Amino acid sequence: MTATIFTGGDFIRRVVDSLLRGDCRGKFLCSRCLVKMAKDHLDRSYTTREVVEVMDEIFKAPDPLTHAPATVCAACARKKVACLGAGT
Repeated sequence: MTATIFTGGDFIRRVVDSLLRGDCRGKFLCSRCLVKMAKDHLDRSYTTREVVEVMDEIFKAPDPLTHAPATVCAACARKKVACLGAGT
């Protein structure tokens, strides 16, 4: 029997994925907003720096999420920023 070991990054990615497939379904959100929302859904042991670093990794390799390189963030309305969304 082998055990699967999950990293902090795995948990952060799961939170981001669930946000984009749940409450934010059909919306594209920028990194800054996703960091803030992820922090709200994680326990306090995750530092902002750790979440930002993982978010950078997610934006570099977003699969299965959709990367929009220049769009409007649905949360903060910043224009022409890189955002992530989930396919329907």
